Amino acid sequence: MTLITMGIEQIVQWKYGVVAALGFTLLTIGMKTENATCAGIGGALLIAPAVSSGT
Repeated sequence: MTLITMGIEQIVQWKYGVVAALGFTLLTIGMKTENATCAGIGGALLIAPAVSSGT
């Protein structure tokens, strides 16, 4: 499972940059630890580059 997560993170980083990769990491950690704040911040960081790139 860890390899799959790392692979997805690399794809996100390649397409949307470091901010999205950080968001994906925070979202994953927040979901695993059941921390809503961490997951929420990660979700916002993950969405922000996708919205700003116009895709």
